[in-house]
Amino acid sequence: MNRTQRRFTIVAGALLVLVAVGVTGWFMLRSLRRTVETAVLTPQEKLVDLTVLVTQVRGLNRLETASMRVMHIGTVTQTYKMVPNALAGDELQFLATGDVIAGVDMSQLKREDIWREPDGTVVLRLPPAQILVSRVDNKESKVLNRKTGLLRRHDPDLESRARQHAEQQIRNEAVKRGIIPLAQQNAEKRLAELVHLVGAEKVRFVTAAPAPAAR
Repeated sequence: MNRTQRRFTIVAGALLVLVAVGVTGWFMLRSLRRTVETAVLTPQEKLVDLTVLVTQVRGLNRLETASMRVMHIGTVTQTYKMVPNALAGDELQFLATGDVIAGVDMSQLKREDIWREPDGTVVLRLPPAQILVSRVDNKESKVLNRKTGLLRRHDPDLESRARQHAEQQIRNEAVKRGIIPLAQQNAEKRLAELVHLVGAEKVRFVTAAPAPAAR
């Protein structure tokens, strides 16, 4: 093979390589274009089964989302109008420490309280947060002082009434500190996580109106 033939062979081989590279690049570009068109132009659908979501949410039952430790000191006094307390009075000072737990009663949730808007947002109408549990811690609660008149015996039920009063005051104090909105906020956070797990990207909450008080 002379020099001219070798040059021709080299040039021909190079052309074949360029053609092969060009064809391969064309196919790769075409495939990439199809992939981009599919990703950009083809709508992506996600199925959110609201029936399953309602079942899971209702399964949470009473969702406890906020708790507070509250201390209260109260005094209960029995007096008589015509007799001085030193003779006939009965007074008890009680220190109560208790726990208050608030949350949302998910058993009240109905199928129509969860729906999906046209843009895909899942909307949950939640029952309003409420106090679920309040209790006095007997180990941390005690009588601080007791004064009984000289002419009477102390009332054995006075301490139990003091405890009942203290439990109500502990509830009231927790409400003053904002346990209800805190419980509502925490419930929405936890439920949003659950909704995202079943495939919904956007979630919005509305709060149902509280039931009217019984007359």
